[in-house]
Amino acid sequence: AGARQALAAGRLDKVGQLMDDNHDHLKRLGVSSPELDRLVCAARGAGALGAKLSGGGMGGCMIALTRSHATAQVAQVAQALVKAGAAGVYLASVGEKGTG
Repeated sequence: AGARQALAAGRLDKVGQLMDDNHDHLKRLGVSSPELDRLVCAARGAGALGAKLSGGGMGGCMIALTRSHATAQVAQVAQALVKAGAAGVYLASVGEKGTG
């Protein structure tokens, strides 16, 4: 199943796996950087369900997926990103299906 189907089904573990796979593909294409790879690795190591570069690459922006109800996990991932050299960490949550 693709990301759209996994999101619609609430399968965040699958979405995370797809994000990881996508980052690995982008890394092989040469659009990542050592700094982005370090941040993605730190997020994954801290318990993120998945992580990948965002945008066109080489710009230093990445996204990590956690479960919104796992506040300790969110904090752990944010701390790991800062420790790995993130210039900033922005938290956002996505509403559940049917909430707008």
